[in-house]
Order: sequence, then structure tokens, then C-alpha cells
Amino acid sequence: MTLDDSLLRQARDASTRWAAAQDRAELAKAEYHHAVRRLHAAGGSMREIAEALALSHQRVHQIVDAVRRAGPSCSFCGKGKDDVTWLVTGPNVFICDGCAARASGGATGECSFCGKTTAVFAGPEARICDSCAVIAREVSAAASPR
Repeated sequence: MTLDDSLLRQARDASTRWAAAQDRAELAKAEYHHAVRRLHAAGGSMREIAEALALSHQRVHQIVDAVRRAGPSCSFCGKGKDDVTWLVTGPNVFICDGCAARASGGATGECSFCGKTTAVFAGPEARICDSCAVIAREVSAAASPR
């Protein structure tokens, strides 16, 4: 049996759109959790934050404490070390293999890895310049099994 080329193309296009939507959803979740943690770090109590965001106090507690329990996670997408192939460490920031592959400079900002002000790929918690992204991709290639 041969697959219908038109239907196969539609399925592949839908798969691409689905993967992109998942990436956007993961970034939005990471940004949301980061914002909740920033509210808490700025002095908001977990109960105040919960009430303002229509969340349970326990859910806010989970979001705030997740960083301490999970260990290092990507500063761009929020995935933990167990959810990615590798994490490259910078000064108080991390980037995973997936984000390093997608990283391409955009708006001007300060790179969280080298400190240069240049075009950067920005996540909710960090920024990376093209030069540092290249290094991260090289680390990935060197660390990947051959």
C-alpha cells in the first residue's frame, strides 16, 4: 500500500505545527513560573500570590520550590537536567541542547554567559549571544555519542 502524498504532507505539516505549539507552551509556562517566583522574591507571600492569580497556596508553593528541588534547569525553556540531553553552564544560567540549537540573535541585550552587549536569543531568565550559542552547540556535538 502506498501512502497518499497529499495526506502525508498534511500530517507532516500538522506535526511541525504541533511541535512548534508545544515549544511555545513550554516557554509560556517557564515565563509564568518565573514571574510567580519573581513575585515571591520581591516579597509577596505565597497566599497573596495565590489569591491574586486565582491559584491554590499549595500550587504557588510548588512553583516557588520547584527550582530548589529539581536542580539545574534550562534558563530558556525551563526543562530540567533529566528532560534534556545536556545542559551547558554559564554564570548562574544554563542552556539545554534544544535551546542551543534554536538560539539565534534577535534584540540587543547583555549575554548571560559572556556579558557582551550584542544581538541575543532571549528566554524568560537568560540571554545568549550567537558566539556563546555556537560554543554550546560545539559542546553538544562533542558530548553526543558517535
